Amino acid sequence: MQTYIHQCVETDIALLAQTRLDFLQTLGHNVPDEEIISARKQIEGFLHAHLNHQIFAWLAFVDENPASVGFLQIYNVMFHPTSHTGRFGRIINVMTWPDYRNQGFARSIMELLIAQARDLRLDYVNLNASPEGRHLYESLGFVEEHVIHSSMTLEL
Repeated sequence: MQTYIHQCVETDIALLAQTRLDFLQTLGHNVPDEEIISARKQIEGFLHAHLNHQIFAWLAFVDENPASVGFLQIYNVMFHPTSHTGRFGRIINVMTWPDYRNQGFARSIMELLIAQARDLRLDYVNLNASPEGRHLYESLGFVEEHVIHSSMTLEL
């Protein structure tokens, strides 16, 4: 069994688009069949424009099969006391396929994403923790935020 992890490049975009769709499905956000092609096209277009500039991704493989994935998306905002440079990161889409869980792949991906955030001199990184990933994130130093103001959304 050969395992390796690499930072994704343009030739990985089709696979990254599929991992995004797999991740959404895992969360219960099934993309209707009639929207799959346009969803894949939008994801691939986004990644072609932003991969390794505004979004970074790492993939773990076992015998050429994807085992785990994770993304670091960079945000540039106005000054805030928690972000003096106005640059922070958000870790998204951390997922390990069922056959490869509990083998350390997600931890390795997370460590690479955190190291990359440090190399980019981001003020901080955040993420949304699933119940399954919470222990891992806490073991890496993530702490739960106690927000004063709840988040609200208006769909347009």
